[in-house]
Amino acid sequence: MKNEFVRSICRMLIVCIGAFPFSTHAGMIGADKVLSVTQEQGARDKLRGLIGRSEVRDQFVSIGIDPSIAEERVSAMTDAEIANIAGKIDQLPAGGLSGWAVLATLAIVGLIWYYWVK
Repeated sequence: MKNEFVRSICRMLIVCIGAFPFSTHAGMIGADKVLSVTQEQGARDKLRGLIGRSEVRDQFVSIGIDPSIAEERVSAMTDAEIANIAGKIDQLPAGGLSGWAVLATLAIVGLIWYYWVK
């Protein structure tokens, strides 16, 4: 009986191997593909880290947005949207000052100095 069971299992395995071809294709992955995947993941992590900051969370709460909903929205964004937002964040001036703010500050300091000396 044991031999008959083993034979039927072997026949079934032979039929399964013949019916389900196991073909694989191995190929080289380009460096640009690997780099783009790591950059996309880095941009997504950057946005998650930004949302995780306490100052940003406080700002979300002050304008009526639940921070957990913001995190869910970041998770639902496509890679192109994440790259777009991360690129815009990288282009913003550090500290929130722009050229106009610096120019206005210098003008005000200049006027104060002019009238103080005069």
